Amino acid sequence: MPTVRALGPRDLTQALALAGQHPVENVLVLAKMRASGLEPHLMGHDILGAFDFRGRLLGLLSNAASLTPVELAADAIPPLARYLGGLRRAGSIVGARPYAMGLFEELARRFPGVWGGPREVRERQPVLMIDRDPDGPADPAVTPITAALADAYYRAAVAMYTEEIGVTPAEATGGYRRHVDRIIQRGDAYGVWDGHQVLFKADVSVASGPVCQIGGVWLHPDLRGRGLSEAALAAVIRLVRRRYPIVSLYVNDYNQRALSVYRRLGFTMVGEFATVLW
Repeated sequence: MPTVRALGPRDLTQALALAGQHPVENVLVLAKMRASGLEPHLMGHDILGAFDFRGRLLGLLSNAASLTPVELAADAIPPLARYLGGLRRAGSIVGARPYAMGLFEELARRFPGVWGGPREVRERQPVLMIDRDPDGPADPAVTPITAALADAYYRAAVAMYTEEIGVTPAEATGGYRRHVDRIIQRGDAYGVWDGHQVLFKADVSVASGPVCQIGGVWLHPDLRGRGLSEAALAAVIRLVRRRYPIVSLYVNDYNQRALSVYRRLGFTMVGEFATVLW
């Protein structure tokens, strides 16, 4: 029976090798591990590993507010579910579809009162990537967002989050504002400013090596249906690729309008995520 424990620095080489099998899909956990060296005080949360009796790593799980399963062998899922147990601290599971759904189904089976009955299950979310400049024109109005526009960008980010997740980000401690400010400080925020408000936004949410993942894509509702987002995204990708040659993102499969835009830009599908929300 596999055993589960929190990883530490001595596990870094093996963990990076496992997650590195799919660097686009696993960019989030790769970035966390490389930045922290798996030092617990730098991580801020555990990354769990499931090991066989020989000490071979069978899968990873980033045990944060959102659980992120990585490269889970089938026999790694039951012991990870037992380890997490009947006390749910996470608000979501997000990751490659077989692992995210496998972990959710095992947790819901074992602890239905805690892990069953999620608010929403987004079972199919294509993971897309592009490693060249996109086809078509790019909107010259898209620029990196600086601290001078932090308030306006934050308002756009809240609108995006509320529309995407279905709830407004809780701000009792100002955590979401700090998150947005960090993105701006890193130089990872892009948008269109008309002198009064941010009309379009997109972020580099995470990056590891040559790979980054774009998130937080949003266009003001008054401007939708005019084909404006395609040129805006083309501009973001061109700007981002100066730092990260491989640009990725994931999208809900029912968002056919967005999928059509990404295909026209030149994105190709490399995998599929699933998201479970409580």
